[in-house]
Amino acid sequence: MTAQRKRAGSGTMTRREAIRLGTAAAVGAAAGAAMAPFAPSPVQAESVNWQRYKGTTLSLLFYKHPWVDEIEKYFPEFESLTGMKLQHEVIPEVQGREKLVVQMTSGAGDIDAWHASMHVEKRRFWKSGWFQPVNAYLQDKTLTAEDYAWNDITKGAVDAVTQPDKTISALPTFPDPFVMFYRKDLFDQKGWGPPKTLDELEDRAKALHNPPSTYGFVMRGLKNANATPWAFVLFAMGGKYLTPDRKSAMNTPEWIKTMDWYAGMLRKYAPPGVVNFNWYECSAAFIQGQVGMYIDGVNFANQFEDPTKSKIVGKVGYAPLPSGPAGRFAPTFTNAMAVSAQSKHKEAAYLFSEWATSKKNCNRELLGGVGVGRASTWGLPEVKAKAKMPIGWYQAYQESLKISRPGLPEIVDVTQYRDIIGVAIQKAIEGAKSADVIADANKQFQEMLDKTEK
Repeated sequence: MTAQRKRAGSGTMTRREAIRLGTAAAVGAAAGAAMAPFAPSPVQAESVNWQRYKGTTLSLLFYKHPWVDEIEKYFPEFESLTGMKLQHEVIPEVQGREKLVVQMTSGAGDIDAWHASMHVEKRRFWKSGWFQPVNAYLQDKTLTAEDYAWNDITKGAVDAVTQPDKTISALPTFPDPFVMFYRKDLFDQKGWGPPKTLDELEDRAKALHNPPSTYGFVMRGLKNANATPWAFVLFAMGGKYLTPDRKSAMNTPEWIKTMDWYAGMLRKYAPPGVVNFNWYECSAAFIQGQVGMYIDGVNFANQFEDPTKSKIVGKVGYAPLPSGPAGRFAPTFTNAMAVSAQSKHKEAAYLFSEWATSKKNCNRELLGGVGVGRASTWGLPEVKAKAKMPIGWYQAYQESLKISRPGLPEIVDVTQYRDIIGVAIQKAIEGAKSADVIADANKQFQEMLDKTEK
């Protein structure tokens, strides 16, 4: 039996909408037999012996996320298929990442596989030798079923798990582009469409802002967490993280303009205490009907359409992010199942990662309202017939993948970068001058690069 130590709308499509979704799937990054048990296909049965590590207990670490909420429903099925046992832990991402680094640094080998945040861990864990490369496993027909279909994984997701030396560090679960969530019912009353520019977004936030009943806008204000939505404004303003010779590119007018806009919007139109808001607090305020517009990862949206959690089911609009002077971009963050190089059960842990990211489980995730990094999943008839999310969510997701850009700098110490800019954002929200906090952050960022990027 699975052991767990700690756990932290309208879905109906018209025929025309379904056809449009099927067409859009060609650019896309899911439980046909959603509730049916996972059974090896004839091809799998010929090649992969899922019982080869029967009796093994795997230790798994996950960061809290809707993808995890879906996949853990099927853990007993994996245990039945393989004869292995799963001991898993689900904790908030900040604490989870800290715990993982402590575990890896100790070399204890207590974790066999984890749900990796490639946008944070990619370069550091690769340089530290903590990822078990899976290239050989993917080519081994006794470990990887032919219908796993690596070429079905979208290019952006493959790029996110591939290192400079061409080793593959993990199997992608989902690419998470940032999108705009807005109260469509309130917009309809005013005859509005979703904002197409940053200026339009601010105009709508100002018009909707009527505290304490309604706040115009929210994004993350909490240190470190705020570094991810920040990227969308930075890109729209034309800012960059690094110069061509990999020095800090912070101390530029684009960074100051970004800070003016980001901090100003949260200071003027967000709920009180926003400097302490991570995605969870932002989502909670939105699903309680307290906020007019919210920007965050597309895969947090399934709770908006869950009547057991949300007061705004069927009232949410979804759209790609608005553009700024430099254009329209969607910062994107990719997660993946990684095998620990310190694991004593590497091939068994790989079998779990393969199963978790199989076509069938991708189908289950998308039907549960969580996007995935498999192209074929988005065009399945079951997705069209049993869609949990409104058509606008699918369209916003796929339109955003067309304008996606890695949301964080690919450097060794992403966490420290996030802390540096995160503190600057918090200070600016609380009233500090943008130029001052950016100058201080630039100095810290360059000092950090000098130490870690040698």
